Amino acid sequence: MKTSVKFIMVVLGLLSATLSHAQRVVSVPTLTAYQQECSVCHFAYPPGLLPAAAWKNITDELPKHFATQVLLNSDTQSLLANWLQTNAINPDWVGTQIPPDNRITRADWWLQIHKPSKKLTAKVWKNPYVKSASNCAACHRAAPNGEYSAKTVLIPS
Repeated sequence: MKTSVKFIMVVLGLLSATLSHAQRVVSVPTLTAYQQECSVCHFAYPPGLLPAAAWKNITDELPKHFATQVLLNSDTQSLLANWLQTNAINPDWVGTQIPPDNRITRADWWLQIHKPSKKLTAKVWKNPYVKSASNCAACHRAAPNGEYSAKTVLIPS
């Protein structure tokens, strides 16, 4: 009996964590330097989407940033690194693992929420408006404000 109760508690905990993440609102602290430097090339992801260790990996690897060269002076790089790590995902939250290649779209929580469905097909990711899974704002229109609720998603056709 104790084993089945533990199992049910684990299942309920995982379900709760998944559902709470699907309804997630991520704090979007402001840092002008982050907006100026990072949103030049891509959506300025809220720091709360990755754990501090992933942000450290990303900023430590500059000037190589995925497939792009990013040149920042050392003061700006340090400022961004400290700010991202300070405002990273809450360690008590379910998605704190470092995803492969430090990519948000490879985090277990992201993959769970974005698994293929009738609405979310491979065709969606190829849509010229969406372009890639990393373009959060294509479907999550309020992403710049930290709103990632499943209730407000609009998947382009």
